Amino acid sequence: MDLFNLSLLAALGLAVIAAIVWRTVRYTARRRQDRLRAQGYRLIRWLNAYSAWVDYQRDDPLLERSTDELTSPEPLAKALAIKDAAFPALSQHMLRLLQAHSLLIEYLWQHNLLRLSQATGWVPAYQDPQYQQIRGAQEDLIEEMIALCHELMGDIGKTWQVTGSDFNFSSSLTMSTQTPGSGA
Repeated sequence: MDLFNLSLLAALGLAVIAAIVWRTVRYTARRRQDRLRAQGYRLIRWLNAYSAWVDYQRDDPLLERSTDELTSPEPLAKALAIKDAAFPALSQHMLRLLQAHSLLIEYLWQHNLLRLSQATGWVPAYQDPQYQQIRGAQEDLIEEMIALCHELMGDIGKTWQVTGSDFNFSSSLTMSTQTPGSGA
């Protein structure tokens, strides 16, 4: 075998090795991104479940529930565990959510005591401006966490894969309410 053929064979071998390494790195990165995306969607689902749990609690008597359920409801505990495992960058946001949860539970306890002590004169929580303020701030924080989660997952600014449509753009367009031939 001459030197040229040997060099060609070595170059071909290096190219094959480089291709294998590149595919392995790409496959590993894709799997890591897929796992992160799956964890992100789980976190979003648990944050939404927590929000629904809070809405369910607002006018039900708290005395019938255990303090463990109120201090650390399952949706919040699951969201915290996912954040710890996959999204440490959301630590400050989760801390603020836990503080907001504590403030909300304190409000609900006081509201329930007021309801028990006064048969009339109290308003349902959803009509109370203090509740609306606490709950609104909590919902804003949850929405911010979901947006950050999408960003960390790499979902921000992506177009829909099948059609290439950008739903952020198309959903911001308003449709005309005029009907053809209405003359208005």
